[in-house]
Amino acid sequence: MRAELLARVKQADHSPLIDGDTAVFIHRGAARRVEIVGDFTGWRPRRLALRKVRNHDIRYFEAQFPRAARIEYKFIAGRRWIEDSLNSRRVDNGLGGTNSYFTMPGYRESPTSSAFEGGPHLERLIVQNSTPDSRRVVTVYLPPGYTTSGEDFPVLYLQDGTEYIARGFAAAIAERSIKRGEVRPFIIVFVDPRDRMREYWASDRFADWIARDVVPVIDGRFRTIRDRDGRALLGASLGGVASIWTAIKYPNLFGRVGGQSSSFWIDRGRVINSLAELPGPGSLPFRFYFDVGRIEGADTHRRVADTLNRKGYPLTYREAWTGHNWSSWRDRLAEAYQALWQ
Repeated sequence: MRAELLARVKQADHSPLIDGDTAVFIHRGAARRVEIVGDFTGWRPRRLALRKVRNHDIRYFEAQFPRAARIEYKFIAGRRWIEDSLNSRRVDNGLGGTNSYFTMPGYRESPTSSAFEGGPHLERLIVQNSTPDSRRVVTVYLPPGYTTSGEDFPVLYLQDGTEYIARGFAAAIAERSIKRGEVRPFIIVFVDPRDRMREYWASDRFADWIARDVVPVIDGRFRTIRDRDGRALLGASLGGVASIWTAIKYPNLFGRVGGQSSSFWIDRGRVINSLAELPGPGSLPFRFYFDVGRIEGADTHRRVADTLNRKGYPLTYREAWTGHNWSSWRDRLAEAYQALWQ
């Protein structure tokens, strides 16, 4: 069996070789040591060194993955982090530059997770309060029918807005989902942080800005449903934490909140503890949506989901065999929209 594998490795013109639940990564070159890192190592070196084929400048690494997995990875050749030169499938996910990626035979991309030509209607809007340095620009998506119906629409406040537009195809996915009748029409306000690590770290000041400055501007400019049931918050990673924190701080304004791969680990679980202290849907009728990639680790998300379920909150919770990246969040975004606007 080993001889057969080595023969395939020597002849291979692409990487990885996929067979059932096994992937064989291949590197050609004179590097003395090559290591693999990726979603499955938490993007930390774990001494997963490729084995050298005797008398050849070829190295390989064999690993098993779930059949529904999508994996991003790189090689470390010497001290250089490089893409797999035998893999033409690459993606810039905004997290660590360009990565190589592959999918196992059972992986299925969401049918709505792509952009389309022309694009949905977006407009830029200035948010300015009394402080001179408070001027910011948000981007607003208006759904089909907004200009003709005369109706009021619910609003989703989406963190890391520029990234969600460019990498998450958030406006395109909303447009397609609405046109298919999978979700009711809604407005999206794409918000960007100035200092992401500070503002998205469960910051009261950022929550205040969303609640006191952004919401009044949006309600004053557009036809919105102006109650907590008509407002939702959503974000990825630290953006998920910022969304949850803002909802907890302003439960009178927001009744729906979601997070994709939320960074629940910050401050020794401060956000988790705040969720655990919620009185229950009788007093604060939140609707929650959370998702996470199993490859990045789902234990904390499962504990949060269990806590909210025991309290009786409406919750949609999803896991997939993916990592912590925009492709994963894009794949699950249509379902997040549907869950939040149930």
